Amino acid sequence: MNDREKKVIRSFMMVTQISISMLVPIFLCAWIGVWINRVTGAEVGFLIMLILGIGAAFRNVYMLTKSFYAADMKKEHEQLEYMQGLKNYSKEHPEEYETSEKITERNDD
Repeated sequence: MNDREKKVIRSFMMVTQISISMLVPIFLCAWIGVWINRVTGAEVGFLIMLILGIGAAFRNVYMLTKSFYAADMKKEHEQLEYMQGLKNYSKEHPEEYETSEKITERNDD
C-alpha cells in the first residue's frame, strides 16, 4: 500500500469515527429522554437529554480532531521554527549569503 492509499483510508476512518462519535450520544440521550418522559410524564426530559447528547457529540468531535491533527500541527510548528532559524541566521551572517546580483556580476567579469 502506498502513501496515497494510506491517507485515503485514514481519512475515511476519521470521517466514520466522527460520524459514530456524533450520532451515538445524540440518539442514546434522545432515547433516554423519551424513556424519562414515559416514566415521569414530564415533557422536558427529552429536551434536556437531547441538549446533553448534542453537547457530548461536539465534545467527542473536538477531542477526536484535536488528537488526530496533533502530530501534523507539531510537524508544521517545527518547520516554522526551522525556517525562522534560517532567516535569523542569514540576518546575523550576511557575508555567507550572496545575492543573485553579486553572482551575476562575478560571472560577467
